[in-house]
Amino acid sequence: MRADDAARLAAFDAKPTQALLSAFAHGSPDDVAILSDALRGAGWPAEQALATLPGDWTCQTIKLGGLLPIVVYAPFRCRIDEAGGFEKLSGSQRTRGHLSIRDGRVIYLGTGFVAGDTPPDYAALPDHVDPGAMPQFMPEIGIVQVTGPDAARVLLPLPHLESDLNLLVLRR
Repeated sequence: MRADDAARLAAFDAKPTQALLSAFAHGSPDDVAILSDALRGAGWPAEQALATLPGDWTCQTIKLGGLLPIVVYAPFRCRIDEAGGFEKLSGSQRTRGHLSIRDGRVIYLGTGFVAGDTPPDYAALPDHVDPGAMPQFMPEIGIVQVTGPDAARVLLPLPHLESDLNLLVLRR
């Protein structure tokens, strides 16, 4: 794991918490209802969660903080393979990476990219992140929580672009 990504993960309880509070305070009732539903339920133990994840999912991005208190996108298609490979398959902003268990949690390490570009693996990303570079490849780190056989979420703290917390809501 990249050092700056480990720091973003360690800072999970600070700025992202402020983003959540702002979203609940300033978001539209419909957006707040979607966010509330996405955060419902406790995460399963890591081994059980990882075994449940393979398959096709819809995934809905919710961006919190940063430019706006909350932005809720329409659902897209995502897939998780048996080896823990994860990919967002539709939409203009994509991500591709791998899920694994670290310190008792399911963690996502991936590369964010724009549709049509071929992203490098997370491990091949440069040490310095330049959000203005083209093509735009961003390291992404997330905490994956499965809350039911057909429900999960990926919390992506302090992304490099646009927001303070991204939430990827998985449903099938």
